[in-house]
Amino acid sequence: MKKVLTFISFNSLLIFSLSLFFSCSEKQDNFVKYEWFYNSIVYDEDYTNSTYQQETWFKNDSAVSFSELTGKTIKFPLIKKDSLIIFDELVTIKGKGEKKKDTTSTNSFLFDFKKMFGKPLLIVKQLETEYHFVLTTSKDNIEFEETNNFLSIINFKVGGVQIGDSISLKNIQSKKYSETIDDINIIEGTLINNNNLEVQIIDKKYVYKITQKNIERNYIENIIKVINDKIKIKPDTIKKSKPFYVEGFKWESNGVNIKLTKRDMYQYLKDKSEDKKQSDEKREFYRKHSIRQIGKPIFYRLEYDNSLLQNILSTIATKKIQSSIIE
Repeated sequence: MKKVLTFISFNSLLIFSLSLFFSCSEKQDNFVKYEWFYNSIVYDEDYTNSTYQQETWFKNDSAVSFSELTGKTIKFPLIKKDSLIIFDELVTIKGKGEKKKDTTSTNSFLFDFKKMFGKPLLIVKQLETEYHFVLTTSKDNIEFEETNNFLSIINFKVGGVQIGDSISLKNIQSKKYSETIDDINIIEGTLINNNNLEVQIIDKKYVYKITQKNIERNYIENIIKVINDKIKIKPDTIKKSKPFYVEGFKWESNGVNIKLTKRDMYQYLKDKSEDKKQSDEKREFYRKHSIRQIGKPIFYRLEYDNSLLQNILSTIATKKIQSSIIE
């Protein structure tokens, strides 16, 4: 009898120990371990002044909401189903002639954790939209597990350069700052070793947008085949029309936006020369320049944007006013 009791006691202890081991070794996911912020620019009523704002969206495995009515923060538990998170959100609303009131709505987001440009990121997207929200956490060097739930990033190289590449401003000429509504610092210029390659640089280090100029006609068929093969869709046609007479092709898919166009400068200048609203001097000026276009080869222009990568780069960029003249 004593042997039986000892045997049962030993197994009970073993089961308890194994249960304790597995519960202690269970990994916590990134929603549990870290706080995730949405970074935005907030403007005043006149859009004359702006401030940078970090808003907590997720913390301690919960969605965080703020009530404008009570001034209190409220947390709602996250429900995680494979690549999806479901949670309630508190919204303060006010109808015409009514007082403010709080109500809740339920959100469903696809999510992915990615480390890009040295930053751990949480990228989420509502099911019914194509817009991606990019969230950051407080530290870059963290224990972080990436996921492969839904995010598919297509990136093209143009002239050997792709969006997100690090590039030294020493390699850029004709630099100037671009005006942007979101207060992100964009420098425009051309590569010193390739005058036909225009780039926009964000945060003084990352390629943000690429434009290749003066592409000869014999390259066009090959370019179209490469884009079609990578994006898996056929392009829309841009039909030539007044006043600029631009024609060509455009692709829009999964955040990628590419235009391959040419411009009929002869017809554009000819129209200007026949415009009776212009002075006689200007009409003669346009007439002479239109004649010079006759027989000239027509070159193509390739413009490449990637809204997903540009959204990520804008989110992690330094929120500090910069100047090309003084630092």
